[in-house]
Amino acid sequence: MWLFGYGSLMWDGWEQRYDCIRRVHAKAPGHRRIFNKKSLERWGTYATPGLTLNLASHEYDDDPCRGIAFEFPDTRQAEIEDYLSVRETCTACDIAVALPEETVGARTYIYDGPRLIEHGLPLHERARMILSAEGAAGSSYAYIRNVRAHLESLGVADREVDTLWRAVLALKNGDKK
Repeated sequence: MWLFGYGSLMWDGWEQRYDCIRRVHAKAPGHRRIFNKKSLERWGTYATPGLTLNLASHEYDDDPCRGIAFEFPDTRQAEIEDYLSVRETCTACDIAVALPEETVGARTYIYDGPRLIEHGLPLHERARMILSAEGAAGSSYAYIRNVRAHLESLGVADREVDTLWRAVLALKNGDKK
């Protein structure tokens, strides 16, 4: 069983509990990261939602989402999906993932439910959400800061993350656009 991680699944060590066989840098052609999922408990509240990562389809393959593919014994699939479905607040789906040597089918989590933010919400409004939200796990600001730092440590540059991070910093530093 292969599983594709594109956010915190890449670095928080969850996979060690499920007999991960290997971790491989991978790309998800036709997909990109997007901050469009409201966090109502961990990084925000129902009154002040935070924003977290999601995976979205896109038609341009020039910049596929780079992440980590995890290989697990097939016998652990149900247990892994039970855990991650709760954590990710959705069920797994299948996508094609390009490993260095081959392309494999992998499970991943793409949220498409009522917690999505309004399509087309302006960048400065998304930045404002991040700066105002805090939940049980911490602030939405800390979440995006950590996402960006971890991606950078893995050698992953991501336009969506970097653009939103710059907008958050500009707003935090007094640019009220």
